[in-house]
Amino acid sequence: MRKRTTVLAATLVTLAGLTVPLVSASAQTTTPRPDIDASEWCGTQAPPCVVSATRNGVAITQSDPTYAVSAAGSLQSNGEFLTQWGIDDVNVPGAYASLAPTDVGVPFSITVDVGAHPPRVVDEYAGGVSVTDTQVGNAWDVTVSGDAVLQGVNADCNAVAWTCPFDETNTIVAFQGEIGDWQQWADSAQWNDFNGLDQWTNVELTEIPPQITGSPFTITEELGNSHELNGDVFDGFWYGVLPNAFLVDMGINDPSTLTSIGISASVGTGTVTVIPGPTSTEIEITGITFSPRMVHIKRGNITPRAPTGVTTRRASATVGYLAFHAARPRGSRVLSYQGRCVAAHHPTRYGTASRSPVKVTSLTKGVSYVCQVRARASVGYGPWSPGHKLAG
Repeated sequence: MRKRTTVLAATLVTLAGLTVPLVSASAQTTTPRPDIDASEWCGTQAPPCVVSATRNGVAITQSDPTYAVSAAGSLQSNGEFLTQWGIDDVNVPGAYASLAPTDVGVPFSITVDVGAHPPRVVDEYAGGVSVTDTQVGNAWDVTVSGDAVLQGVNADCNAVAWTCPFDETNTIVAFQGEIGDWQQWADSAQWNDFNGLDQWTNVELTEIPPQITGSPFTITEELGNSHELNGDVFDGFWYGVLPNAFLVDMGINDPSTLTSIGISASVGTGTVTVIPGPTSTEIEITGITFSPRMVHIKRGNITPRAPTGVTTRRASATVGYLAFHAARPRGSRVLSYQGRCVAAHHPTRYGTASRSPVKVTSLTKGVSYVCQVRARASVGYGPWSPGHKLAG
C-alpha cells in the first residue's frame, strides 16, 4: 500500500449524518500553458508556496529554464481552503499545461507550504503516489511524490452530458493536484475524520474531491475520458486511500479485517482490489475502459464469516457444548456467537457465548441433534456454520 505519512497525529472524532455532495474544482488539465513565475516559491510569496521540487531525484530550482512549478491557494465558496499545485514544461507547445511526452512514468515530487490550513485531503493526477504531511509550527508542509501520467484533455468533452470523443488526439502529461482542508463539512468537530483521504488517477475527473454520502456509505467519482488516446486503447486507473477512522464512522468497525465483501467498488470495467492497512484502506481500480464512467465505492455486506471447525460434545443428557474456530470479521467486529441444535419433532435449542464454546441447554434425553454456530456483529448475524451431529 502507498503510504500517507503524518508527522503530527490527528484527533479522530465521530462522523454522523452523512448526506452531502462535496464539489471542488474541476479537472486540472484545462489549466492554461504556464510561464516561469518564481513568485510562487516560498520566500517571494506567502503560503501557499513551493518549498522544493524534483524530477527523477534531481532538484528543480526556482530559476529553472524548463519547469514551471506552481502553488496557489484560494478560499472556495463552500468554505474549503484549496491549494492547487503543478509541475509543467514551458517548452511544450499547446493550449494546456503539460510536461514533455518523454516524462510519462518519470518520478516527480513537490513540497508545498500550505500555511495554517490542515492538509486533510489530497487529490492528484499522477501515478504511484505517496504523501507526507509535516507540521512546522502553525503551518504544514505537504510533499507529494509520484509519476507523471498521460491524459486526454477534458476541454474536448461535453461538460453537460460528460461524453468525450472516442479517440482523443489532444493529450497532456500531468503531475498536478490539489490539497484541501475539508472545511466545507458543516460540523467542524468532524473535519479531522478525513485526515489522509487521498485519490490519484490518470483519468479525467468531473470534480474533485469525490462526492460522499451516507446511509449506506457511498463514495462516487464521475469519470470522463476517451477510449483511445492518439489511436491507442487507454488503460485507466483510479486509486483511493480511505482513512480507517472515517470507515469506522461508516459502520465498518474493524477495517483491518476488510475483504472485498466489506467494501464493494466498481467502475463498469476494470479490476477492483481492496487492501486493508493499519490506519487506512486502499481501493485500487485498474484497467478502466470507460463504459460506464462512474466509480462507486460502497459499504458492502460486512457481517462476519461463518465459524469453522465446529465440534460437539454432550456434557449431560440435557446439556451440549459447541466448540469452533472464531469467525473472520470481514470488516465488522464479532460481538458474540449463537449456537443452535435442531432435531425433528423437537424444539430447536439455542445458546450464546462471547467465544468458543457455546453451551446449549434443555436438550431432550436420548435425542440426536444437528448443531450450528454463527457470529454476530453490530450489523447483524453472519451465516450459520455447516451442521455437526450431537449424539443422543
